[in-house]
Amino acid sequence: MTDEVCPNCSSAHTRRGGTLIWGVYVLALMIALPAVLLFHLHAGIVAGVLLTVIVAAHLILDTRVCLDCGHQFGRR
Repeated sequence: MTDEVCPNCSSAHTRRGGTLIWGVYVLALMIALPAVLLFHLHAGIVAGVLLTVIVAAHLILDTRVCLDCGHQFGRR
């Protein structure tokens, strides 16, 4: 685990996340629900794709949130 320091308050209490990650979660769910309920795709396969999209979003976007001040920042 890497210790990312917040550029705003210099706190080491950070976690992965942010509004962009939550946007990916909501978008993926908005696509997954109709895929299962309307198009009758296999729910296990859709869930696997959903998990893959979430993991890929965390790895590609790599945003962090400071738990002390709430500042959102990228690793760049």
